[in-house]
Amino acid sequence: MSFNRLWGIFWEYRDVLLTGIGVTVALSIAAMLLAVVVGLVACLGTLAKSRLVRAPAILYVEFCRNTPLLVQLVWVHYAWPEVFGIKFDSITSSVIALALQSSGYLAEEYRAGIESIEKGQIEAAQSLGMTYPRLMRRIVLPQAFIPMLPGILNQYVTCFKSSSIVSIIAVPDLMYQAGLIVSATFLPMPVYTAVAITYFLLVLVVSSAVRYLSRKLPAGGYFQTERHAAA
Repeated sequence: MSFNRLWGIFWEYRDVLLTGIGVTVALSIAAMLLAVVVGLVACLGTLAKSRLVRAPAILYVEFCRNTPLLVQLVWVHYAWPEVFGIKFDSITSSVIALALQSSGYLAEEYRAGIESIEKGQIEAAQSLGMTYPRLMRRIVLPQAFIPMLPGILNQYVTCFKSSSIVSIIAVPDLMYQAGLIVSATFLPMPVYTAVAITYFLLVLVVSSAVRYLSRKLPAGGYFQTERHAAA
């Protein structure tokens, strides 16, 4: 097939491809926003003193990190309705499944950042009578945020690439739209090659932005002016 003919096909289906790209980007962003919150809650649970809190949190993190995304996606979309009696649409199931796996890895990123804070600061705050929620909000998390940020951004890159699997439950992402084009043109090799290049370029842009932001991050201790805020 000539290049002009191939280009003509993609120009003809440009709206379909752009729709797929938009769904892929929006899906990965929504999943990461949810994962950032859930991962933090799970992390704080793993650091809790009570075993009744810590054990379920550790189990959740290990489950999310040690089960394949495909299994989680099918489990959420087809098994959860049987358990909870609520049928999720394919978009919602995809966001939940992507957030589940990402939150497990983010919980470990959070834990590493929190445990990097000097114990002396925590002990000093506790000696002043600071409550645990305020200690985390005013002392620990602001300082831990900078070391954690590169890992969070890199997890978004992973989430973005992993989102291609959601096409199996008919989410109209880039891979799903590529399948529609193949069905219409009977040209799987050039179509999927172009999609692979599209993913490569999109991930390259995101990865470059992550590296740029990582280089621009201030040195450790950026938020240390908050240290005595609650005295």
